[in-house]
Amino acid sequence: TEVTPDTNIVIVNIGHLDRAGIAAQIDRIAAEQPAVIGIDAFFRQPKDDNPEGDTMLADVLRRTPNVVLVSKLIDADTTDEEDAFDALETSHPMFTQNVRAGYANIIIDDEASFLTCREVSFKEHYAGKTAMSFPVVLAQHLDPTAAQRALQREENVETINYRGGLAKFYHFDVDQILDPETDLSILRGKVVLMGYLGTTIGSPSLEDIFFTPLNERYVGRSLPDMHGIVIHANVLSMILHGSYIDRMSDTMAILVGLAVLITNVLLFTYIYSRFENWYDTLALVLQLGQSLFILYLTIVVFDERAYKLDLTPALLGVALVGTVHDLYQDSLKKLILGAIAQARRRTVSKSPSDRTDTVESSADKS
Repeated sequence: TEVTPDTNIVIVNIGHLDRAGIAAQIDRIAAEQPAVIGIDAFFRQPKDDNPEGDTMLADVLRRTPNVVLVSKLIDADTTDEEDAFDALETSHPMFTQNVRAGYANIIIDDEASFLTCREVSFKEHYAGKTAMSFPVVLAQHLDPTAAQRALQREENVETINYRGGLAKFYHFDVDQILDPETDLSILRGKVVLMGYLGTTIGSPSLEDIFFTPLNERYVGRSLPDMHGIVIHANVLSMILHGSYIDRMSDTMAILVGLAVLITNVLLFTYIYSRFENWYDTLALVLQLGQSLFILYLTIVVFDERAYKLDLTPALLGVALVGTVHDLYQDSLKKLILGAIAQARRRTVSKSPSDRTDTVESSADKS
């Protein structure tokens, strides 16, 4: 289905501006009274070669309301799940006097052929404290209720429901923001995200850019497709719209898998008893057809309902049904029928003595 652009979010390219240039951008943006300004850039230390730029940036950050900088969670050496991180890195204190921060860490699927960003967390623990993600802190300024719903979700890790690339958000390039002739009235009341999109938008760059499931060349691709600030915009959009991707629980997935397996064993048994000559052909057609249908259903439900079906156990059930059916016919069926026959014989052998006992009991009473 076609996804419409998110008009709540505006992305601004900071390119390779120095700190004085970033300060000038913030000044122009703040004049339009956005709801919040998020800056996906670190200012770890003062610049000895440009103290004037540091002063300008520190001053504009101090007097601009509703600014959020990024922080970075540092991996812990411990295996304690309660504290997956042991420190939080922030910008230098001279730049953080009047700002909030949210961690910008993203989750990378390093088991894939390419490092792909599919998932995100909304909060993490470090050194006994709790940190919130950059998009969540931004959402708290525009829609606190939506941010609270995000933090209350049961999932520790969320699958990102991507709205799309840069084209799905209003965006401005470096020179547009600094050009006094540019009309920036669209920024009023919006979330403005400042981050790196290349020297200019569209110019080739491998800096702060990642693979995503939206990559047009998902097979055989060679270049990552989405800058970090656009990924943050997608996560923020998901939070504001509540468009989460829910997923089937492990318990439900196993139950569905068992149901598929049992149903197929019964179906295969019926086919074997009625159409024995056609059994192998029909079994193969059914297995192939069901496998394709399960894959199709997974894709359609994900696309139409933003629901992630876990039908791996069901596929396993389809794959194993032939083996389980043969095992039932060759071994289990004989054992079950033998046990039933033995139980019947025991019942029959007990019946005469039971009648004798009844007669003797009646005679005693007489």
